[in-house]
Amino acid sequence: MSVASFSLSVSSRGRDFSIGGSGILDVVGIQALRQAIEDSCANEGASVMLDLIGVTELNPEAVAALIEAGDFCRDKGIAMTLSAGPDFLRVLNDAGYNEELLPL
Repeated sequence: MSVASFSLSVSSRGRDFSIGGSGILDVVGIQALRQAIEDSCANEGASVMLDLIGVTELNPEAVAALIEAGDFCRDKGIAMTLSAGPDFLRVLNDAGYNEELLPL
């Protein structure tokens, strides 16, 4: 039996960063994703697009880490958008957050 892991990709065009992820967003995956988000948001004037449509499963720790990463970017004045599937968004909504990782 094989276990799907988390796959992360980061690309940039100038100061526009696109961060993609797919698979199971576990503890190791969220650490890599959060680091990629924070690294991107460290660039003054950046924008960050998270494409997590391919995430098949996430846990509460992943949601908390994403929210913290979103706060990190907002504190630096960096725009961040999230594209995710309905199950992912439902977990965020159940945790009290919207697709911009802001409280409902």
